[in-house]
Amino acid sequence: YGPHSNCKNFQHSYAKRLGFDNYYVQGGDWGSTVVEFMSLFFPQFVRGHHNNFLNVQPPFYIGRILVGSFFPSLVVTSERDQKRMFPFKDYVYTLLRETGYMHIQATKPDTIGHGLTDSPAGLAAYILEKFSVWTNLGFPDCVDGCLLEKFELDDLLNNVMVYWISGSITSSMRLYKETFGNFYDITKYDPVPNSVPLGYADFPQELTFTPENWLSYKYKNVISFTAMPDGGHFAAFEQPKLLAEDLRQFTTKVEEFLEKKIKI
Repeated sequence: YGPHSNCKNFQHSYAKRLGFDNYYVQGGDWGSTVVEFMSLFFPQFVRGHHNNFLNVQPPFYIGRILVGSFFPSLVVTSERDQKRMFPFKDYVYTLLRETGYMHIQATKPDTIGHGLTDSPAGLAAYILEKFSVWTNLGFPDCVDGCLLEKFELDDLLNNVMVYWISGSITSSMRLYKETFGNFYDITKYDPVPNSVPLGYADFPQELTFTPENWLSYKYKNVISFTAMPDGGHFAAFEQPKLLAEDLRQFTTKVEEFLEKKIKI
């Protein structure tokens, strides 16, 4: 279903199943897609959505990249973002290098899944490699992947054990095949403007990101943008205090924003 579905009663019951008429949503990775759709489909219930993983492509994206390759400041205003995006070939190389897992999970998840279900060492290697690289692109240069620089070993093994004990690694990877098999259903909403108040926590070691000045092409009420001092893809796990503090300041600003709208 979508925002134009005729099943309005179903939509409303789905959006209110937590028992609240209004609420905030927060997400990263797949969670960012969930909260994006929640705010887009149910703006009457979502007071604000806070995100730490966004990928907005503005109009004439390819043209902007070409111009930015020679004159970065013309398309990306933040010097911090310019350094992350350009040279663009380096940015693309990193994405290609780090998304091989996505390709196999989106095409043949059962092939790799059966092997990981059979080998605890293989499962641990497959999962923990991501906690190394996606926390800091320089960590793989360490002999041990610098895994214990940001995480406790017990916490990392707890994550692995969730998949091992339940035997659910294969079914978890099928999400990619099921989603990318219906790619149009996901991406067709990309051009749709979102007016629900947005807060974006931009962690510097995240693989993909959206420059601050590009957010307004999609989001019409950007309340908060925070350039985080540290952190990567697993922000809630690695930097829970930074993320929680940013979420709190975002909700405070949104309440002030909504109060002003009511007075007007």
